[in-house]
This record gives sequence, C-alpha cells and structure tokens, in this order.
Amino acid sequence: MIYAKGRFFSETLSSILSMNTLLRWILSVFLLLVTATPAIAQPAKRIDVFALRQTCRMLGPCDVYLSSVGIKMFVKKQELVCLLLPPYKEVVCYSRPSGKIYRTPFVKFRNAFSTSMTLFSFTLEDVKLEEVGSTTKLGLPLHKFVSTKAFGKAQMAKFLKHEASGGSPIDLTFLASDKLGYDKNQGLMMERLYALPKVGLFPINVDYKSCEDGHVSYLITAKVEKTTLPLSDFSIPTNLKVAKEMQETLESGSSDEAMQLMMGK
Repeated sequence: MIYAKGRFFSETLSSILSMNTLLRWILSVFLLLVTATPAIAQPAKRIDVFALRQTCRMLGPCDVYLSSVGIKMFVKKQELVCLLLPPYKEVVCYSRPSGKIYRTPFVKFRNAFSTSMTLFSFTLEDVKLEEVGSTTKLGLPLHKFVSTKAFGKAQMAKFLKHEASGGSPIDLTFLASDKLGYDKNQGLMMERLYALPKVGLFPINVDYKSCEDGHVSYLITAKVEKTTLPLSDFSIPTNLKVAKEMQETLESGSSDEAMQLMMGK
C-alpha cells in the first residue's frame, strides 16, 4: 500500500515536471517566432500641403509647397530647392547636382538672380503699387494691386533719357492671395525669391507692360491643389558643401555658367 502511494506520488510529480517542460518549450517556440518575425515597415509620415504649379520668367517652372511645417520651392530647370521652416529665421537653398547648400538669415535674404535685372536698370522689387480691388483665379479670392501712375511716368521719363531699358516695367498688375492658410512669412519668402514688390501676400500672377509697349507675363500660376508630401521632403540635407552665396549652389565652377543661370538661360 505504501509502495503504491509512493509510486503514485512519483508518477504525479513526473507528470507535473513534464507539463512544465512542455509549457517551457511552447513558450520558447512562441518567443522565437515573435522575435524572428520581421518588423512591418511603417509608412513614411505625410503632411498636408498646398501645391502651386508656377512659372516665373526669371526662374522658369517652379513647384511650390506650403505647409504647417514650412515652405518648399523647387526650381525644376536648375534643380534648386529653397526651404523656409519655422520659426522662419533662416532660408536654406541647396542643389543635389552641384552638391552645395547655402544658408542665410531670412531678414537678409534676397534672390541673387534678381540682381541680373538691375544690371539692365530695372527690377520689379522697386515698383510702387496700390491696391485697387479683388478678383478670383483658380478658385482663390485674390487681392489686386497695380503700379501707380506716378511710377509709370517716372519710368517712361527715365527711358526717354536712356536711363532705363525698353524692358523696364511701367504698368504692372500683381495678384496675390491671403487665403492659403499658412504663415505669412511663406508669402514673404516667395516675394523675395521672385524679386517682387512687397505686399505681404502670396504671389499668384504678375503681368506688366514695358516702356516699349511689350506685354510680359512675369509670373503665372497654372494650378493650385491640396495634396500630401512626405515630411522628409522638408528636411535639410547634411552632406552638402557649404556655399557662401546663393548662386554658388548652381555653379560647377564655370563663371559663364553662373551668368547664364542668373539670366535664366
């Protein structure tokens, strides 16, 4: 009887130990499967943007993206990227093909390519404007500005004295938006990039008549749409060579090339 009880106890203990071993084995296999399963790649974070397809006479086709994390401009022909990110204290311009990056305080930023216009005695930055009403384009309500009559008379007088070129503006129309929903500094950025008069709004269209009666479409916005971009599109590269001037970001070393870029060729 005692032997039977001892045998029963021994067999029970053995069964328990076997069960524990089985449980430990099941647990180890489960952990192995979990750790061996490759992590599922998370999709890159995307943000809402306003995308504007614009063409500037000075720079050519440009894609401009406004967002809550800043503004990005891509000059297609020259593959130049310009960024202005919160807190809107610095402008960053870079070019992957040249491998160069230029950084400057926003308060000092001016598009260096606009100086090519001053070589021929005119720049749109100096046009005196007045607001004359509103209009609508591409579904956007816009403010309408025109150059003052006094400015036009002064420009024509300079032209007649051979102090201004025939391409100098005498009658300019500037359409701008304050309905794109992002920080006003983004509009100021584009005014500076396009070398436009300062109205503090986002530039949409600019046309002018020159001293020789030529009509010039200086800035055209063909499309405005809401879309998304990867957040990484607004990151600043860290592996590029620092440039001292903005125009250096597009140069490969040729001074002739630099002049052609400044002339928009």
